[in-house]
Amino acid sequence: MHRLTEPSKMLDRGGNPTVRQLLSNLVFNPNDGTIRLNGARIVMQRASALSDLRRELVRLLGEKEARVFLLRLGFMSGRADARFVRTGWPNLDMGDAFTAGTRLHTFSGVVRVETIFNTYDFRRKRFSAEFLWHDSVEAAEFSKARLASEPVCWTQLGYASGYASEFFDTLIVYKEVECAAQGHNHCRVIGKPADGWGANDPEVILFKECIDIAEDFRSDTPVRSAATRETVSSISSLEGLILKPVRQRLDRIADMSLPVLISGAPGTGRRNAAHYLHIASGFAARDVQRMVGMQVDLAFCAQIARPKKSMRRVPSREIIVIDAVGTIPTDIQPHLARAIEEGIASGAPRILAIADECPQSRMPGLSGDLRTVLSPLHIRMPSLAERDGERVALARAMLPTLAAQMGLRPPSFDATAEKLIEAELWPGNLRQMRGVLIATLNSLITGTTISAAQIEVELAHLSADLRDSANGPQNTMVHPNQLLGSDGFSLSALEHSLYETAMERSQGNLSAAARMLGLTRAQLAYRMDSASQRK
Repeated sequence: MHRLTEPSKMLDRGGNPTVRQLLSNLVFNPNDGTIRLNGARIVMQRASALSDLRRELVRLLGEKEARVFLLRLGFMSGRADARFVRTGWPNLDMGDAFTAGTRLHTFSGVVRVETIFNTYDFRRKRFSAEFLWHDSVEAAEFSKARLASEPVCWTQLGYASGYASEFFDTLIVYKEVECAAQGHNHCRVIGKPADGWGANDPEVILFKECIDIAEDFRSDTPVRSAATRETVSSISSLEGLILKPVRQRLDRIADMSLPVLISGAPGTGRRNAAHYLHIASGFAARDVQRMVGMQVDLAFCAQIARPKKSMRRVPSREIIVIDAVGTIPTDIQPHLARAIEEGIASGAPRILAIADECPQSRMPGLSGDLRTVLSPLHIRMPSLAERDGERVALARAMLPTLAAQMGLRPPSFDATAEKLIEAELWPGNLRQMRGVLIATLNSLITGTTISAAQIEVELAHLSADLRDSANGPQNTMVHPNQLLGSDGFSLSALEHSLYETAMERSQGNLSAAARMLGLTRAQLAYRMDSASQRK
């Protein structure tokens, strides 16, 4: 009998995400009856439902066609899970992302996977693996009735093949050489590239002709090349973190030819989103035209509405990125809205519009007509203030690149620095964070760690610049006559009001409020307490 590993140890075996981490990302919402894994909806069902499905398929289609159906269903599911892991955990090492398939198998309750060997080289597309499958749900359900004459884990075999094929961008074929439904202690599977089995191998021929069929149900969209998939999967860890909140939505709309509106405050990563859509859509660099809103005129509108004949033969093989779309002249915006509508039907270039967002207006300067045309596919980049729990990770990812650009050995943050980075709301978003880190690195004389005190100094300088930029050239001087009313004037009341205003603007962050007033955190806490007592 196979000796089981202690359950608690099984939860943490392998790379990331471990089974324990997968469990921590599993959320059941009783309000809407959904179960979600890292944001993606999943369902739970009885194990016998699969055997019921198999039985009905065999009855309706025959055993041969039922096997093809379940193999392909598993293959498609494996490919989908591979993409889910890549998009849901964008910062994973490629090897961890690949081997996560075995942990997803275990996590889902379908089978417990034991690795005999698993060797791979993604660049050279070399792969060879052997696994034992314990307690396979397909084998267990089948063997309740009788012993099988041949292996029966069809869906799982397709799943393993599809998952590996997605990572290697070449067909990987798994074979089940032993099956528990035949009376063996476990199921044993071996996987390698299709060419490794030989071109005349019956299973290889079956996979090529019936299982690994191109996704022809999406023939109306561009098929991503291997180079494109490699580019998307190898984006930098920083860009992956920046796009994490919207990555799944970007992937969903990448292959479409419809216009996209990307909005958010400056510094939230809007251009990163536009760049990702460009590479994920399979477009070459030469097929992208960039411009700012104020450059849009009637001639441009005519170009969009009536693309060249050569362009119509290959619809949407060009992207136009319009930055600061709110600066398009107001008299031009209705013409552009009509032109985009006409261009959608005539195969015009795809429009990616980047819009500003500010507290006073969702998208300032954008007319109703143009917003209506652009907003059906709308990606909003959240501010850093909205990204609780992610600010430290962004700073960690940003630091090595900045240090390398400055010719420095990358330092690390101490605990106090990380606490400050996470607590800070960063009203200037990534732009402010990048500036503070550059200034901090520049002032770093000795040591390999960065403290909160060092960051606070640069935050105070850049926060003042940020306030000046946001407020504009305003006359902030107050004449004494404005403060002196008929009832006199209370200096302590004014002081208390200033402290309350600073706390309100910083959303209760005492350190940020102190920086606004040019004080230390301790000084502000003391003065607020004193002012309250005098009020």
